[in-house]
Amino acid sequence: MSVGINFKGLLMFTFVLLLISVGCSSNGVQQDGETNEGVTKNFTLGTSSQGGSYYVWGGAWSKIMNDNVSNSNIAVEITGGPSTNLQLIQSGEMELGFTTAWLAGEAYDGVGWADKKHDKIRSLFPMYASLLHVNTLEDKSVNSITDLEGKHLTTGMPGGTGEAATGKLVDILKLEDVKVSQMPVDAAAGNLKDGLSDANSGAFGIPAPFLLDMETSHDVSLVGFNQEEMEKLLEAVPYWSAGVIPAGSYSFHNEDINTIAFWNYAVASKDLSEDFVYNLVKTTYEEVDGLLATVSSAQEEDFNKIEEINIPLHPGALKYYKEEGIQIPENLIPPENK
Repeated sequence: MSVGINFKGLLMFTFVLLLISVGCSSNGVQQDGETNEGVTKNFTLGTSSQGGSYYVWGGAWSKIMNDNVSNSNIAVEITGGPSTNLQLIQSGEMELGFTTAWLAGEAYDGVGWADKKHDKIRSLFPMYASLLHVNTLEDKSVNSITDLEGKHLTTGMPGGTGEAATGKLVDILKLEDVKVSQMPVDAAAGNLKDGLSDANSGAFGIPAPFLLDMETSHDVSLVGFNQEEMEKLLEAVPYWSAGVIPAGSYSFHNEDINTIAFWNYAVASKDLSEDFVYNLVKTTYEEVDGLLATVSSAQEEDFNKIEEINIPLHPGALKYYKEEGIQIPENLIPPENK
């Protein structure tokens, strides 16, 4: 018995299978930061060590984004800090992060700590100013920066602003007999309380969460820089700025402390889509009250200080600021928009 083949039916069946295949594949991710409806993509946000200001910011900001930006899941990653975040974005291992203007400026230009130009990093929005805190306990007899000679000074993990700045100031001020150890913020605080170190140096927003905790059980003090020391530091590192920890920032001190300031801002990979980044930045400003309520170092006026950013914006961020009528400095226009 012969069997006939219905070529017309077979052709139709093959066409239907092709349509199904195309339809299924269209539900996938189109490009970084751009998802089709109903598909969630995971992103990683580089912060700092646990207990640091970036870690606190990261938890609050990522939750707001995940609750309000469709189909995105931003996970907070504990890292060494700003320079680590920049390196991971440049290498494509991370999409989002927080950094300081000092380290980002050097990374984008390929100078200072950076051994090459980090051309994939783009800025999103300004956050807050970090102030270099050199803190100790009153019984440690550390009343000035020069008193650190012969002492054990802890600082943050490699890759963080505090660790990089501490190394710089030790060299610039020629502190030749100081033992410097790198460790996470919580560990450094524990070492100081347990008598295993004499002081700690790190860059934090005001107030620093770990100091608020430490002041409840120990007699803490802050050490500032004198005028000569400030002049030497600012001359040696042009990306640094003079700053002040205002009197009353903590319960244990009642006078202004002269120190170094570093501006912080959010960054992203230039490979993220314009629409996705636009939604992130737009949501950040629309939900700023949520950040103010949960992050002690967040100040509403700081989100408007676009001029504190020193590397080009992501095109998505640029789109949002233009819509809001914000004047954008020429150096912040991304190369892809010129």
